[in-house]
This record gives sequence, C-alpha cells and structure tokens, in this order.
Amino acid sequence: MRETQAQTVQVSPLRDDLAFLDIVTEWDIASGYHQWKAGIVVPDTFRPTVDLPRVMAVANQKGGVGKTLTTFELGMAFAARGLRVRLIDADPQVASLTSWLRILYPADLPTDQRRSLTDVYFDRCTLKEATYQTIYENLFLVPSFPDLATVETEHPTGYETCLRFHLWEEEDDVDVTIIDSGPSLGSLTVSALVAARDVLVPVQAASGLDIEGAAALHQTLGTITTRMNRGLRVAAVFLTDFTRSKLARTIGSEMAKAFPDALVVPVRTCVEIGNAQLSKQALRAHTPDATTTLDYDRGAGVLLRGVSR
Repeated sequence: MRETQAQTVQVSPLRDDLAFLDIVTEWDIASGYHQWKAGIVVPDTFRPTVDLPRVMAVANQKGGVGKTLTTFELGMAFAARGLRVRLIDADPQVASLTSWLRILYPADLPTDQRRSLTDVYFDRCTLKEATYQTIYENLFLVPSFPDLATVETEHPTGYETCLRFHLWEEEDDVDVTIIDSGPSLGSLTVSALVAARDVLVPVQAASGLDIEGAAALHQTLGTITTRMNRGLRVAAVFLTDFTRSKLARTIGSEMAKAFPDALVVPVRTCVEIGNAQLSKQALRAHTPDATTTLDYDRGAGVLLRGVSR
C-alpha cells in the first residue's frame, strides 16, 4: 500500500450548525402523521464501536438501494474524523465504487501490474498489495473489475474465509474497512459477511419490496452467525432516498422491529448524487451541506462514537 499523500484532498469535518436530524431512542409510530418527525434511532441496546480496527460489510440482496453511496459516504465521514479508511469494492458490476472513486496509482507502477480484489481471491497478491491511495486523504480503495464475477463461478479455494484471513492476519495501519457488496447474497457477499464485525443494511425508504429483501438478508445472517461468524451483528439500517411519507414511516417501523439493536438512520434524498458521480467526487466533497451528506455523517459519528486516531 504505497501512498502519494501530497496529491490528496483533505476530508474536512462538517459544520455543526447544519440541518442534522435529531437523535431519538425509538421509531415514532404513535404521533399523528402531521406531527411525526423522523429522527436517527439509537436504541438503548445499541453499543457503539470502541475497538479498532473495525470491519464493516454493506449488504442487501436487492440492487439500487444505495450500497455504494453508503460505503463511500461513511468512508468519507470516518476519514474526516482522522481515521484511516479502506474501502473494498466487492461488486463486480461496471457501475461500482471503482468507477466512482478515483485512485492515485503510484507513478512507477506499470498498468499491467495494478492489482484488484480478483487477484486477492486467486492468491496472486495480498490485500495490502491491492490497496491504493485515492484522491482523498486517509481513504484507500481495493478496486474491482468485471472479472471479479469469476469468484462466483469458479469458487477459488477458501473463498469464504479469504477476506477474513487477509483483514485479520495481515498487519497494516487501517482503522476501518468497509466492504461494498454486490446485489446478491452470493459467494462474494458471504465472504464479506464472514470477514465483518458489523453489517450495515441500506433499505430504500420508497420501496415496499425492500422489506422482503431485508427479510432474506436476515435469514442469511442467521446462518452465517451460527456457522461461520458468531461475532457478526447488524449495526445499522440506512433508509436511503428518504422523504417524509406514510410508506417511509412504515418501512422505518418494520426495520426497527427486524433489527431492534441497530441504528435506524433516515438518509434524506438529494438530487446532487448523480452530479457527484459524473464529476467523480464524493457527495460530501461535491455538496457538503446536502441532507444526504449530513445524515451519513451523523450515522458514522454514532457508529464509532468517541473513536478517533
């Protein structure tokens, strides 16, 4: 993992006078709709992370729920707090994190020697050797390309424990690793869940079908927790594309019931996300005062409350 720090952009903390959501202890289903106001739910049973390093997997078997946005914006929020953050792109789709986040490859590294997550799974390099500095200070990326799909079809030896081995056995100075999973509960997602301590579940607040996807994920998590990773927990649910509506209120209530020990974070919608993607910028850098940016930042602060480098 070679750095080119002089070329990076610092990720700054947000001002504290912006329109952050309130913190509440439970999802409000009692107030009349006209009086209802959404807030970030921090249950009494929630326990913030106090130990580092930490590995988080962003997962939901349904596509289009904001997994990549969640990964990127949380990574930026942690980096703004002085933590060294590694993002792992475990999504073989072309329109993935690697397409959005610009990498600063070392100038002396030939193109044909650049490594990716596929190389890690097929034992052609270590995770550290596939980790590259991005344009943002303290933010690193393990890129992926469409050939990552071969992991799903060829199942290289030890694929289920590959990430766990590299993340917990290799020595490096990364504080938080966030794994962006693809839109299925296949081999790559299972590998991410086996490696992680925390699962972060994006659910689209405008789609009733996402409740069914979350239920399927709940079943998979139960199997993995029982058989392969007893320390795994659902730490947060992010209600993406959130606008105040009766449907969003219902979905938030169902998620709070399904994951009673997890944060429930409404992530208010923002029209600038597409423009940020086109300009190859994080939304936080493109529109620092966007409500989406604020909600991810507040969620990150609760997840790792009091943790800093």
